[in-house]
Amino acid sequence: MMAEGGGPESGNATDCDSEPVAAQIPTPSTEYQKQTIGSLLKTTLRKGDEWYLIDSRWFKQWKKYVGFDSWDMYSVGEQSLYPGPVDNSGLFSDQETQALKDHLIDELDYVLVPTEAWNQLVSWYGCLDDQKPIVRKVVEHGMFVKHCKVEVYLLELNLCENDNMDNVVTRHFSKADTIDTIEKEMRTLFNIPSEKETRLWNKYMSNTYEQLNKPDSTVQDAGLFQGQVLVIERKNEDGTWPRQALYPKSSTASSRNFTTSPKLSSNSSVGVSPTVTNGDSSSSPGYMLNNSTSSSNSLRMVCFISIESSFDRMLCVHSNSFQMQTPHLESTPDLLTA
Repeated sequence: MMAEGGGPESGNATDCDSEPVAAQIPTPSTEYQKQTIGSLLKTTLRKGDEWYLIDSRWFKQWKKYVGFDSWDMYSVGEQSLYPGPVDNSGLFSDQETQALKDHLIDELDYVLVPTEAWNQLVSWYGCLDDQKPIVRKVVEHGMFVKHCKVEVYLLELNLCENDNMDNVVTRHFSKADTIDTIEKEMRTLFNIPSEKETRLWNKYMSNTYEQLNKPDSTVQDAGLFQGQVLVIERKNEDGTWPRQALYPKSSTASSRNFTTSPKLSSNSSVGVSPTVTNGDSSSSPGYMLNNSTSSSNSLRMVCFISIESSFDRMLCVHSNSFQMQTPHLESTPDLLTA
């Protein structure tokens, strides 16, 4: 859900002590608080910035106390309205893990405040026992028209080692986190020495893996999805990789490397799925190619039809060359060599 960065554990937020925290500095006047926070709430969202969630119940109580809205001016500063330490317990489905409830709604269940506003409120009122700040990152959305949102709900990823895939650890990451961030987290989780060379793999199916070889790529750019399994592989002492021994004839691409099951014989039927072909985990049905033996004078042609940009493209394979025919285009088609 977007309004919309890490789980409660994410970020370098101001920590909350084990007891309700008294204000760290003398609380300024209600008018100063109203003006300061009001101004900070107008901060523009910028990609990569961090914002904080605050339970709407606490924030509404604070607004009444300082007379933030004109209709609350009659009771400004009344002791009975004092909000006390910042309390986000109403946002958690589990108080121990501090996991967010599902389907929380911006402004109704929580409000978003920039880092400076959070730090000011905590310095004035403190925060409750063992509650970690709920800090979220601003991420960019849109393919053509870009817009920024605070990422409230994070992506859950399942992490494991190549030599022990039964030991799966779940962690949450922002779409703005990089592959390098995930790899560092996995090194820590599985106690991998810093000098040990590793590779990271995206596991699609039981025998289909994509190497994540761009450390600066973000989770969003890499196309990772909820529940995705990521595998970290340690280099052997002899300089080889464990997955090379399992799949010596793995297929590779310039930006996406796949390891698949061994090739079948030339006379057998081969099922080709979109995952192995292009790295996408779509649910489209696979295409069946029958590579049966035929006479030397026969013409063998396989046509793949897909819909792209609202028109059909037909890719025809003839002998050892591919010729792409694109209807309604005036430009000369490129020739692809098999």
